[in-house]
Amino acid sequence: MASFKITAPGKLILYGEHAVVYGKTALAASLDLRTTLEFEELKPDQLYVYLLFPKISLSEKISIRKIEDYFFNDRALKIDKDSDHFYKHVQNFAEDVGYANLPQKLAIEAFFYLFISILKYDEVKIKPFRIQVGTMLSVSSGLGSSASFAVCLSTCFVHYVNLQKNVSTTLDKTQLDVISEYALKCEKIMHGNPSGIDNAICTYGSIVEFRKNEILQPITGTKSMRVLLVDTKILRSTKALVEKVAELKEKYPKVFQPILESIDNVSQKALSIIKQMKDVCETDTAALNEFYAELLTLIDINQALLASCQVSHSTIDEICAEARKHSLRAKLTGAGGGGYAYVLLPPDTNDDTITEISNAFVERGYGIELTNLGGPGVMIES
Repeated sequence: MASFKITAPGKLILYGEHAVVYGKTALAASLDLRTTLEFEELKPDQLYVYLLFPKISLSEKISIRKIEDYFFNDRALKIDKDSDHFYKHVQNFAEDVGYANLPQKLAIEAFFYLFISILKYDEVKIKPFRIQVGTMLSVSSGLGSSASFAVCLSTCFVHYVNLQKNVSTTLDKTQLDVISEYALKCEKIMHGNPSGIDNAICTYGSIVEFRKNEILQPITGTKSMRVLLVDTKILRSTKALVEKVAELKEKYPKVFQPILESIDNVSQKALSIIKQMKDVCETDTAALNEFYAELLTLIDINQALLASCQVSHSTIDEICAEARKHSLRAKLTGAGGGGYAYVLLPPDTNDDTITEISNAFVERGYGIELTNLGGPGVMIES
């Protein structure tokens, strides 16, 4: 019986939030913080699918007969992977399964949207199994927890179908493109009109240049970059914040279009610097420090532009002010409105400085995590 593990990284947007929704450039990187999905096929007489998502306190036992009767009988609609009608069908099924809160509702909808569309498209029958999903990422905080979840689910079902057909799963670009596209459909359930950057970075990993509806451009061979992640512990809705910016842009087009253009220019400049850094020797500290000084300035500018879009938060302002005390810079990452900020740490940042700024954040009640950027994307382990 099949048993395997899928892991996918979280993501950090370095530059370009919100503007990326309108076709502007964003730079993002995978995080050394991952979501893990464990799949275990059960004996045929079990007759159930078990969903265990401890992070959102979800534990469900769903009869295979119930799933088949709802989605696969003669009266069930013909599944169209792009159909809003199909999604409504999935929503009704989630209502029937039951949930306690919005995160559980969205998780169940995402699970069955992907599960049924992939299985029915490939004409594979359901067998009993158990899926458990855990994550090192905070939920609804801007680190790509939902995209990492969606990528794990997409990879799991693609791999599950391949196992049923005795076909090996090779995570080459063609397969990763399919996984990322499925994950984007899942992200639309949870976020309305996502840019696609989250599912892309969680699928492919690395540091990437991204523009909506364009081919992803990984930046290979980049220098390792350290960041201090700061969790404000303020929950917010990505969908609501994206809609807020859209409303402001519609109301004040001549004001907001230049802001979006400026954010794009910041991202383009940062991209140029990161590419130039690739060729600098690690021992050339003067050159590296000069490049990092520019990146820190661009962080400041990007944060100010995002604040003008009304997506910052008082906690983010505090984090930025504390970073400046230590000659560092911080900005929000993701949708804003709370969630996470990051502090970029140049290579010459000493341990005492990191300890001092970390303690200052902890005293304010924030969570902290020291991590690296640019690790691998989704992976399958037997």
